[in-house]
Amino acid sequence: MATAKEKELDKGQLAFRAEARLLQELGERLVAQPEVALVELIKNSYDADATECRVAFSADQKALCVCDDGHGMTKEEFESRWMTIATSKKAIDRTSRKYQRDLTGQKGIGRFAVRFLGTSLQVISVAEDAKRGCLTKLVADFDWQKIDENDSLVDTEVPYRLFKAGPDDKEGTTLRISGLRRGGEFASGPSFRSGVLKIVSPISGLDRGRFKRAKSRADRDPGFRVALPGEDDSSTINVAEYVLENAWARLAIDLKNNALEYKVSFSQEDFEYQLQLDYPSAIAAGLHADIRFFPRRAGLFADKGVDGRTAYTWVKENSGVVVVDRGFRVKPYGDVDDDWLSLDRDSARHVRDWRTSIAEVAFPMSTRQKAEPALNPMLNLPANHQLIGAVFVRSASVQAVSSIEDIIPSTDREGFLRTQGFEQLTEIIRGGIEFLAHIDKQRQLEEQERAAKQAAKQIKADFKAAIEFVQNVPTLSVAERSRLVKDYSTLSRRIEEVEEYDREARRKLEVMGSLGVVAGFLTHEASRIVTTVHDAVSLLTALSDTHQELQPHVEILTESYDALKAHLEYTKLFVDAAHSFKAVSFKCAPQVKRIAEKFGKFAHDHGVEIKIEISPDVQVPAMPITIYSGIILNLYTNALKAVIAAETPSYVAEICFRAWTAANQHVIEVLDTGVGIPENLASRIWDPLFTTTSRLNNPLGSGMGLGLSLVKQLVEQVRGKIALVEAPAPYSTCFRVSFPLSEKK
Repeated sequence: MATAKEKELDKGQLAFRAEARLLQELGERLVAQPEVALVELIKNSYDADATECRVAFSADQKALCVCDDGHGMTKEEFESRWMTIATSKKAIDRTSRKYQRDLTGQKGIGRFAVRFLGTSLQVISVAEDAKRGCLTKLVADFDWQKIDENDSLVDTEVPYRLFKAGPDDKEGTTLRISGLRRGGEFASGPSFRSGVLKIVSPISGLDRGRFKRAKSRADRDPGFRVALPGEDDSSTINVAEYVLENAWARLAIDLKNNALEYKVSFSQEDFEYQLQLDYPSAIAAGLHADIRFFPRRAGLFADKGVDGRTAYTWVKENSGVVVVDRGFRVKPYGDVDDDWLSLDRDSARHVRDWRTSIAEVAFPMSTRQKAEPALNPMLNLPANHQLIGAVFVRSASVQAVSSIEDIIPSTDREGFLRTQGFEQLTEIIRGGIEFLAHIDKQRQLEEQERAAKQAAKQIKADFKAAIEFVQNVPTLSVAERSRLVKDYSTLSRRIEEVEEYDREARRKLEVMGSLGVVAGFLTHEASRIVTTVHDAVSLLTALSDTHQELQPHVEILTESYDALKAHLEYTKLFVDAAHSFKAVSFKCAPQVKRIAEKFGKFAHDHGVEIKIEISPDVQVPAMPITIYSGIILNLYTNALKAVIAAETPSYVAEICFRAWTAANQHVIEVLDTGVGIPENLASRIWDPLFTTTSRLNNPLGSGMGLGLSLVKQLVEQVRGKIALVEAPAPYSTCFRVSFPLSEKK
C-alpha cells in the first residue's frame, strides 16, 4: 500500500496573482459618482499643501484637467505612493508636509478616481528633488484600456519621463484625464458643479469648533481654494452669511473625552440653554456640530436688509445637516432626500415619543405632554428643510484605527461604516435636535402664557377706563351709570376668577403628572405587599382551627386583604390603561360583568343591588380593553360610594349598567340611586383634584378627585365623549359614555 509521501506530486509556495483588470474593478467599485471621484482628486491636492486646485474641461467636454500648486511628487515618491496600491503612507503620516493639515486620504486608493472618470491619464508633477539637487518634472502616461488587457498586474508597465524642470515650471501636480465616461456630459449640468462645491466647501459661517483646519507653527496655512468652471456668485456668500446670522435658533453640540454638551441660543438673546451629560463613546476624536433652525415664524427676516423670500429660498436650497470629515463633506449625509436623522419621517408620521435615549433620560415627556398635541415637543420637531448645519468629525484611518467601533469611512467614499461610533454619532445629533425642540416648545408655551396674561391685563385696564368714562358721562342717569359700573366691575372680577382658576388648574395638572409616576411605582410595590398579606392570612386561617381566639382577627384581616386587593386591581387598571395601546373589539356584557364582580362581595354585603341591562350582541369598538375597563370601573366605584352614603331609610340601593348601539356609536351608561351631584358642582366634577366625596364617610374611602379627570382623558384618548346627563327615575345620577364605531372619513 502506497504511503502519503509516495502520493505527493508537488510542493512549494504560491503567490497571489492579480489581473490588470483589478484596476478597472477598483475604479468602478471604489467610487460611485463623478463628483465624488473628482473630490478625491481635489483631496489629493489639499493633502499636497496646495493653496489652489483648478478644474477645467475641454471645449468638447471630452477631457478634464485637475491642476494644483502643491509640493508635487519626485520620481521616487511617485513610484512609492502613486504606483503602490493601497499604500499605508497616509495612515502613518497623518498631517501634511508643509502646513500640517489633517490628511484627508486614508486608504491610498483615491487615485482610482481617475480610472472611474476616463480611459486615459497623464500625470505631470513638478517637485523639489533633494536627491538630484534640483526641481524635477515627471510625466507619466496611463492607458487604462491597454493596462486592462495585461494578464498580470505585476507585469503592467507605465511609461514615464523625468526632466529637469524649466524656468517656467512651478511646483505642483496636473492630471489630464481624457476619454471621459459618457462623453463628459456629467459635467455639463449645474448640479455637478453644485455637488462638487458642496463637498469641497461646506457652508462657510458655521462654527467648526476645534476642527478648524490646522495651522502649523512655522508656516501659516494660507487656506485652500477650488476653482471650478463657471463664475462664482458672490451674492450667494453674502446671503449665506446674512441668513445664518439671523437664524431663529442655534444648536451647538460638542463631544470631547466622553463629555457631551448641548447649547441652544435664540436670535438676539444672550441667554443660552445648556445640557451637559457623561456620554462614553467609541468616537475617539469626538465631534462638534453647529446647526441653525429656520422655522416659518413671523418677522424672522423682517427689517434686516435682505428680502425674506430670498432668504427662505437659500435655506431651502442649502437645508439639511451635513457631515464634514477632515474638512470635506461626506455624501450622502444632508443631501436632498437623505433623512439620515429620521426627522422628516417622524414629522410625517406625527410621532409623539422621543427617539433617543438621551431625551428619554435628560428631558422626558409626561403622559399629558404625549397626549396633548399643543404640549408635545416631538410634534414641534424641526424637519430637514428647516435646518442648516454641519457636524465636524475626524474619522479613524482603516490602517491605523485604534478601535473598529470608531467612525470609519466606507470604501466607496460615500458615508461611514455602520459601527458603534456611527450609531452614537446619529444618536448624539438627533438628541441635540430633540433638545432644541424641547426648549423651543417650552419657550412657545411661556410666550403664549405671557401673551394671555398681557391680554387679560389689558382687558382689565380697558374695563377700568370704561368705568371711569361711564362715571363721567353727564347724559347718563344715576341708575344707568350704576348699572353699567356694576356690569363692568362684575366682568373684571370674573376675569380675575378665571385667571385664578387657570393657575389652580395648572398646579393640579402638575400634581397629577407626579402622582401618575408615583402610582406606577406604588402599584408595583403594592403587588408584592398583597402577596405577603395573602400568605399571612392563609397561615392565620390554618392556625385559627386550633386557636379559636384568632377567629375574629382572621375575619378582619381577610376583609382588609380583599379590600386592598380590589383597590390594587382598580389602580392597576388605570396604570395599565395609560400604557396600553393594543386595540381590539370585544363584547360589552361579559366585560361589564367582570368589572361588576371586582366589588361584587362588597356590594352584596352593603345591600347594593347590581343590574346589568346589556344585550349579549352589543359590541365595543376597537380599543385597549384596559382603557374601557378602567373607565367603567371608576364610574362603578363612584356609584358605590354615592349609594352607600345615601341614608334615606326607604330608598333602594341600586346601580345599573346599560349599553346599546345607535347612530354608529357604542353607548354605555352607569346609573345609581345615590346622593347625586349638586347642580352647582356639576361643571366642576371634571377638574383635576376636585372631589364631591370628601364629605362622605364610607368604607370605600373619600377619593382624591383624580378619577373623573382621568376617566375624561382616557375617554378622549380613544375618541369618545363622556357626560353627566339627566337620570331617569328612580336613579339620581347617570354618566353616559359614547364611542364612535368607525373612523371618520
